[in-house]
Amino acid sequence: MNRFQLSFLSVLLILSSASVRSGSQDVDTVRRSGKASFYHDKFQGRTTSNGEQYDKNDFTAAHRTLPFNSIVHVQNKKNGKSVIVRINDRGPFTKSRIIDLSKSAAEKIDMVPFGIVPVTIRVMTLLDKLAISDSTFKADEVWDCYGNKVELSKPAVLVWITENWKHAFYTASKLALDNQMENMVVRISGSNENRAYEIIVNSIKNNSQCDSIVKIMINQGFKKAHKINAG
Repeated sequence: MNRFQLSFLSVLLILSSASVRSGSQDVDTVRRSGKASFYHDKFQGRTTSNGEQYDKNDFTAAHRTLPFNSIVHVQNKKNGKSVIVRINDRGPFTKSRIIDLSKSAAEKIDMVPFGIVPVTIRVMTLLDKLAISDSTFKADEVWDCYGNKVELSKPAVLVWITENWKHAFYTASKLALDNQMENMVVRISGSNENRAYEIIVNSIKNNSQCDSIVKIMINQGFKKAHKINAG
């Protein structure tokens, strides 16, 4: 196993440890606790502090001080559920809260009915320590969560798309753990100037199983999840 493969294996182990032993000390993260809120739907399409448009179906968040594009693991302390988000906005401006989540991120951790919940946030830094970047990946490559190149086998389910490679691999690893799916992969599309990372459930047995997985992913906040047919 090379360094790249070992690193992604470490990601899986760290996320597993965080979800099972929430009181333990994580060497990969900076930890803070407080209360989380989420964006009202009226903010859909408004410009965030880093110049992007807020998308309630994306997995982003606002924080007062963390650098933009920080990748953060947010765990709902009421139920133990967690989500990976990317910081692209400033806030919340109520001092009693430490992070403001997008609607889909809030749905992923079942906080919508409560509005505000206690959370622990961990700034993910392990992938920052690797000598890799967008240029490491080539268009049409497919990688599993351990850093192995694999083939895409259809039918499959496209879960979510992001332009941030770290967000993609952290989220794919998290979904693999949450759903006990070893066939979670990331497909690279586009050039370095227009790069996207697609999280895909690969090598699904049949269309019926695809439909079931689509429903699971939509229920977990990935509202645009859909089946990729053969061809």
